[in-house]
Amino acid sequence: MIRAVLDTNVLLAALLSKRGASFEIMQRLRRGEWRLVLSNHLLLEYEEVLKRNALAVGLTLPDVDLFLNAICQAADCVALPESPPTRLPDPDDEPLLRLAEASGARLITTHNLRHLQPAAAHGVVVLPPREFLRILVTP
Repeated sequence: MIRAVLDTNVLLAALLSKRGASFEIMQRLRRGEWRLVLSNHLLLEYEEVLKRNALAVGLTLPDVDLFLNAICQAADCVALPESPPTRLPDPDDEPLLRLAEASGARLITTHNLRHLQPAAAHGVVVLPPREFLRILVTP
């Protein structure tokens, strides 16, 4: 079973459009075709971003809570280890790298390739949603 860390921007993109790879990735998560790797830190980030953008994605705040509960059901929860020195250009992205390493998933799906690409130097593959979707659909 493929396991991956999903950046918040991919989650938001999936809710904004039903046409893209981000939406299809979430549909495949719902069907159990892959497992999301999640930490408390990332879940809180999902909550903050989704609640801030609830109207834009057509959800109420209670809907966001229900959506996040469903996400948790489809996820493997992993505790983040202590913060090493920052290794990425944007320190806010560091928890994604730590989560990918701690979980053993070693895969981050994001639209933010520029900031996360240095994760490759630490053995973590960083893919845009369309590339991750290709992995999911390849038998």
